Amino acid sequence: MTIPEQVDAYRALLDEKDRLAEETKANNRAIEAARDALATAMIEDETPQITRNGYSYTLTPKTKYSKAAGKDAELMDALRANGLGDLIKETVNAQSLQGAMSNLAEENDDELPEEFEGCVNVYSFNDITRRKSSRKQ
Repeated sequence: MTIPEQVDAYRALLDEKDRLAEETKANNRAIEAARDALATAMIEDETPQITRNGYSYTLTPKTKYSKAAGKDAELMDALRANGLGDLIKETVNAQSLQGAMSNLAEENDDELPEEFEGCVNVYSFNDITRRKSSRKQ
């Protein structure tokens, strides 16, 4: 296979990935809408459970909780005040780590200082950057 043919195959796979991502998002929205409609119908019909085609479907009330945007400090204080401080975990955002390590390596002849050895995995590979061409090929 020639390099231009490999480029075409690579691009086709990237395009398929984008298409599948959009399709997955649309499918997830459809699943959520179908779930909500089914739950409403089961509540209105007072049918908490139904079996169909070998599967049992049970109405299960759930409540989910998530962090409110911009309220991290208040949440941490409230968790600690209620004896839930052990839920708080110190984490490092993967993209922030990538940027910081890239900058640190760049300032250090493309090497990380030795104190990061064993703490940070380094994986090198050749990537292909794809951008829209400004002229037709």
